[in-house]
Amino acid sequence: MKLVKKTEVYKVHLILALFLLLMACEKEGYVAPEDQPVYFEYHYVNFAWGHQDHGWLIDSEGNIRRFEFPESYHAVTHGDYLSLEQLEHNLGQADSVIGDVDIKEFEKRVKWIQGASGGEITNIHMQGADMGLGVFACYKYNPMEEAYQFILLSADGDYQQYNRSPDAEKLVEWLKELV
Repeated sequence: MKLVKKTEVYKVHLILALFLLLMACEKEGYVAPEDQPVYFEYHYVNFAWGHQDHGWLIDSEGNIRRFEFPESYHAVTHGDYLSLEQLEHNLGQADSVIGDVDIKEFEKRVKWIQGASGGEITNIHMQGADMGLGVFACYKYNPMEEAYQFILLSADGDYQQYNRSPDAEKLVEWLKELV
């Protein structure tokens, strides 16, 4: 019978402990900085048959804030970053509160941003013309960039694209029910 060295046992225990710690952190979900102004976004744009540009943002208090034809809106695509000032500017384009989210529900959904941020984004699938494009997204702070990353949840209209993460799918279902 071969004897196992104590150092090998310690290594196995250390690896197991690190694995369990990582699993516990992942379940914790996204923890946002206190000054994060926007968490979720829906934005619809269509240039066919007249110009449409409207949507809504969900702020840190769970307020659903509507915007229409925003001026110099900072629109980005999946993986791009917005500074705090840019995100606040976009929120400032909202002209009314059209609803709110129960704070407990809001906090539950915010945690899902972590899982959504790691989701695989499908290739673009063209599916029509003159339909415009509606995009659901969320924002996750990245301390290395000192900015907020735009996380695509789904896009539907002239083309279709979506985030394969189960958390992203749950977020899209929830966001569609809000307004």
